[in-house]
Amino acid sequence: MEPSELRLGQELAALGLHNELERSLSAINAVQAELDALTATVVSPDRLIKVTIGAHGDIRELEFDPDVFRAQDPQGLATAILATLSEASTAMAGKIAARYDDLKERLS
Repeated sequence: MEPSELRLGQELAALGLHNELERSLSAINAVQAELDALTATVVSPDRLIKVTIGAHGDIRELEFDPDVFRAQDPQGLATAILATLSEASTAMAGKIAARYDDLKERLS
């Protein structure tokens, strides 16, 4: 094999790796954009509290039915809010896991 052929082969191999890296970065950026837009919304079992969170656990929306203030004492309300937030976090974790599974599929 001529030295020039060897260099060409190395360049083509490097180019192939570069293309694979570009494909991987593109897939990662797409998943990141999806995660940035992802939300999970949960309504408490008594339908008095509604919570929407983002992929980073940030609370995007918190709504109360006016009856919540008549139906629960402050400690009960706090407990119900925390339980609803926990359920929303669990729902979000499932959505994030699904996005990462999609990413693994794209990269394989």
